[in-house]
Amino acid sequence: MKLANLALSSVCIVAFSACAVTPSGPSAGSLGAGSDTAYLNASRGRSDAQITKDQAEQYNRQRDQVKGEMELEQAKRNQTTANVKDTISTIGSVRSLVPF
Repeated sequence: MKLANLALSSVCIVAFSACAVTPSGPSAGSLGAGSDTAYLNASRGRSDAQITKDQAEQYNRQRDQVKGEMELEQAKRNQTTANVKDTISTIGSVRSLVPF
């Protein structure tokens, strides 16, 4: 019985500690796609939220680079799909030539 109470107490302490020690700023859950835009929109107009022209240009370059990488990955997936379809078609053609 004492072991069960100790285990329950430990679980409660860990749970309360996790709730009490929440870091400030964006959480790991808010770092998904579009979070940068949401963060910029939320802080729009604040004097400390202003970015320089160089920072804006860097942001645009990074966004364009990510867009290009995503397009390249999609092209690779499309090529892989086409290769698989060609292989299946070839197997079907060869199989039709083999008499059973």
